Amino acid sequence: MCPDAASWSDRYLAGNTPWDHGAPHPELERLIEEGALAPPRRGVRALVPGCGRGHDALALAAVGWSVTAIDFAPEASEGVGPALASQGGEVLLEDALAHEPSAPYDLLWEHTFFCAIEPKLRPRYGEMAARVLRPGARLVALVFPVGKGVETGGPPWGTSLRDLESALAPGFLLRGSDEVLCPIAERSWREELAVFERSALL
Repeated sequence: MCPDAASWSDRYLAGNTPWDHGAPHPELERLIEEGALAPPRRGVRALVPGCGRGHDALALAAVGWSVTAIDFAPEASEGVGPALASQGGEVLLEDALAHEPSAPYDLLWEHTFFCAIEPKLRPRYGEMAARVLRPGARLVALVFPVGKGVETGGPPWGTSLRDLESALAPGFLLRGSDEVLCPIAERSWREELAVFERSALL
């Protein structure tokens, strides 16, 4: 990943957080409004790795998910901890790729975490996702930045649906993908929405 927790802390302290638009991603808001991300019952567990200031995590908690949000940098998540706790969730300060949950999750929401990982480390993302999600659980991803060359460096590292699918194989089945209907207008690169299911075969 972008070298370590201190480097991420420095970005937040300097206000160098172009990925943070001060609100949940509009595509997440659309999915919630349309019921596509409604939990099957209150208290079902969701994971938001690389949560940053927690906008997406709080949006999921507000509709009934019991959210665990993870970030390296305390400066990123210090404000979201109490708000998430009030809705039955928690914030962990740790390496999300090494996360060992107390119980499996039913949802992993992916937004700007995969693209923060150096391409050579992407297999660890797939290992983490397979480890933390129960069979049949969903991984819903905003794939970004689509069309940016990996050779240009990062983060964000250029990525594609195929890159994410490759990292998740063989533990996940792609159930659907499409262009994001409500992208963040200020972003220079395309975003795609992908839904994976944790395979019951592993």
